[in-house]
Amino acid sequence: MDPFVSTLVLILLALLGARFSFSTLQAPPGPRLVFRTGTHFLFLGFILGPQLLGLLTQEAVQQLFPLLGIGLGWIGFLFGLQLDRRNLRQFPPVFHLLALGQAILVFFFFFVIGWFALLGSGQMGRIPQFLIMGAAATACISTPAGIALISTNYLVRGKVRDLLLFVASVDALVGIVALQVVYALFPPVDLGIGLPLLPRLTWVIAAVGLGVICGILFIWLTRPRPGGEEMVLFLLGIAAFASGAALQLQLSPLFVSVTMGAVVANLSPDPQRVFRVLQAWEKPIYVVFLLLAGALLNFSTLWIALWALAYALVRGGGKVLGNLVMIRLLPLQFAIPRRFGLGLIPQSGISLAMAISGVLTYRGLKLDGRDATDLLFAVVVLGVILSELTGPFFTRNILQRAGEISPRMEEALTRGKNPPVQQDAPRPGPESS
Repeated sequence: MDPFVSTLVLILLALLGARFSFSTLQAPPGPRLVFRTGTHFLFLGFILGPQLLGLLTQEAVQQLFPLLGIGLGWIGFLFGLQLDRRNLRQFPPVFHLLALGQAILVFFFFFVIGWFALLGSGQMGRIPQFLIMGAAATACISTPAGIALISTNYLVRGKVRDLLLFVASVDALVGIVALQVVYALFPPVDLGIGLPLLPRLTWVIAAVGLGVICGILFIWLTRPRPGGEEMVLFLLGIAAFASGAALQLQLSPLFVSVTMGAVVANLSPDPQRVFRVLQAWEKPIYVVFLLLAGALLNFSTLWIALWALAYALVRGGGKVLGNLVMIRLLPLQFAIPRRFGLGLIPQSGISLAMAISGVLTYRGLKLDGRDATDLLFAVVVLGVILSELTGPFFTRNILQRAGEISPRMEEALTRGKNPPVQQDAPRPGPESS
């Protein structure tokens, strides 16, 4: 299909999908979360892509890669805007320590398990090491959407629920930083073979610098307070510029965009206006992003299903153990269930964005004759879907143990009597607050 026609089809699907696809009141919690995060658009893109119908050819998808770059910039900018020190100060330091500490522990838990798996299989080359670290970076992230879904269904109010929402809203920061460290340790050209460690890590500083420059540039450009339409153009332009520059310099576009968003959140005179515009356009941009990403999906081996299951199980075990360790170490002022980490099983769309970022940067990297980034992307996609299908039920169990779900409400929902009005969970896809 001609790239121009492909673009028009994607825009039409994005508008239709953003309008209709995120309201699924009749679906059970697990599938509903899959729909609300838009993961099904990945499989629609897969059906339209070169692996099945071929309406989106490989050449057309590659020519539309700039749209993926804009999507990465938009997602990162939106998350970075939430790192406003004025909002974060409203939560006690112990909440921040728990959110970041458990994510760091999950990263290292996943990495160590993966490292031993590589030792056992004899696969200790640079490419397998890169894949394990990249997978670990995506695995430490949770999403507040699954928690909000259960909270809305059962009208949950309580300290455990609030803590779950906060942790799931913040821990993506660890994964995004870890991904940039992976980029620095494994430069795409030769994966850093023979290069000293310190010069490679300086690329993290370069990524911070690029994000700061883009943030300051955006604040300067929007000083005259442009109108709504102009603001959208500025946002599209800065998202494309930040992610494009990052990809050109072989930096993580998500990390650069998050840094840019944090700068705007803390230095702009009106960051909430920027946030509202970003949020208003998020659904159609995210749908285009997922459709294109789905066209890149390639299930080249049946082993992917087994690896995805292992990915989900190791990640779930890491969430439970990591949170258990942090809860025992931190002086929290209220009782928390021991298996608190099960409430954080639902996984964020940011994990998908991180995997797509790797596809754009490392495409062509071969492992046993297959594209290594295609393997990682397919594993993460299936792992995220598994977490979204099962996660809400674990979250409900934790809130039940905490006594924050009323038995009378459960009974009413079971009998279908006066169920609460369903409200939209926080934004679809890369939701982080």
